[in-house]
Amino acid sequence: MAYVLVMSGLALSVSFTLGWVLWRTARGLWGLVAGPPARGRAKPRAKPRARKAPAPRRAAPARKPAARKAASKPVEKAPSRPWGLTRWLSRRRSALPLSSLALLLYALTRLVEFGMTRRPQSPPAGYHDLVNVLGWLAAGLLALALLNLLARWRCSQAASGSDP
Repeated sequence: MAYVLVMSGLALSVSFTLGWVLWRTARGLWGLVAGPPARGRAKPRAKPRARKAPAPRRAAPARKPAARKAASKPVEKAPSRPWGLTRWLSRRRSALPLSSLALLLYALTRLVEFGMTRRPQSPPAGYHDLVNVLGWLAAGLLALALLNLLARWRCSQAASGSDP
């Protein structure tokens, strides 16, 4: 009876996870097909008008101490715009919750596997393989969540204009 409860809980968790992945993928693909929502579209900016150049001023003779100060300061470059893949990754918000769910599922199946090895009967064939696959899936999703967080940080640094 415990085996049926554990395996049904595992099947329910896996089906919920796969359903969520399919739902998010379908929504993402529909967003690509239908285009961005109307509320998210930015208004086009007006083109700046050409202005008359101001009359050139006479440059005052440069002082030597001021020239030395300017030469000693490093020239700061504006941060470059993030790559398209980085911007795409920063918009995906489901990697961290999905990886947390997979990690929790892996931890529970690992605990059940430990309990099954301590009883006199042998665990079902393929259960150890299932636990290993869940572990690698959780590790891959955690790596993707880490990349997602780094991409969000990079895009926020570029938006604020500070040095990355």
